[in-house]
Amino acid sequence: MGRIYSFIILIIFPILFFIISIYYCLYSSPTHYEIIITQYTIPITELNYSNISIPLNIIQTGMDNSDGWRNVQSFRELNPKHSYLFFTDIEAENFVRKHMSSDVIHAYEIMPMTILKADFFRYIATYILGGVYSDIDTECLRAIDTWTDNRTDVGLIVGIEAESSTWKKDSVRPLQLCQWTFAARPNHPILKQMIENILKQTKKFSNKPIDLSVVTNWTGSGLWTDTIFDYLKKTYNVEWSTLTKLQCSRLIGDVYILPITAFQPSAYNMGAKGRNDPEARIWHYFYGGLKREYLKKAKT
Repeated sequence: MGRIYSFIILIIFPILFFIISIYYCLYSSPTHYEIIITQYTIPITELNYSNISIPLNIIQTGMDNSDGWRNVQSFRELNPKHSYLFFTDIEAENFVRKHMSSDVIHAYEIMPMTILKADFFRYIATYILGGVYSDIDTECLRAIDTWTDNRTDVGLIVGIEAESSTWKKDSVRPLQLCQWTFAARPNHPILKQMIENILKQTKKFSNKPIDLSVVTNWTGSGLWTDTIFDYLKKTYNVEWSTLTKLQCSRLIGDVYILPITAFQPSAYNMGAKGRNDPEARIWHYFYGGLKREYLKKAKT
């Protein structure tokens, strides 16, 4: 009888322990549910977004500092309760290294153009910190705490950038979403998916010739638009085509979609109503450098 008990202890128990361990690893580990994009695991399904507000942060980036940009003051003056967070290129890289996984850090480091890194960083910083991101060459026209029109259940704010029947010549999507300004709660699933999509695009484009189309589909408005519309379709069964000719803001889940006047009030040929319209929130001066950097790189 003693031999039988010894057999059970030596053989059966280790097998049971092994089976339990495998089950635990597969079904209890966060990596079973998500790709880890940060250095600490953020569960994708357990966050209660209805209890999280968009933080009072304004995030901007630039090569050196914000002193030379006159429009920075518009953000500070109209939003005195917000924290203003400016990242130089070096500070942005340090932020990525501190918060993100090795895969994300590697993708960021091998990007061959500054604009790609700047795009990537805006999603990363907003994913980690939450708040409003806006390009350094934008002017704030309306206090940020009024952007949601008194709604308290908004997790991401995005505006229409362009809508055109000749979009293949004028833009990158028939209905294109703006990414020079947006706002989000930290850990928002759209930002998480955008970061993951950029990892995939980096593998696709990193060894290929770069043109403007590649940039917009690698980190820019093309991929941003696709990611958001894919999320709306998958999560709420909303097609992008139902958002054409948008005249007033629309809330889908926690995604607040603003008409073109909100972030692109100068697009008069697409129905925008100008900077003095009550709907206008941002004025973009387009000083920055997607085409400029591409042309400079093309000459070298």
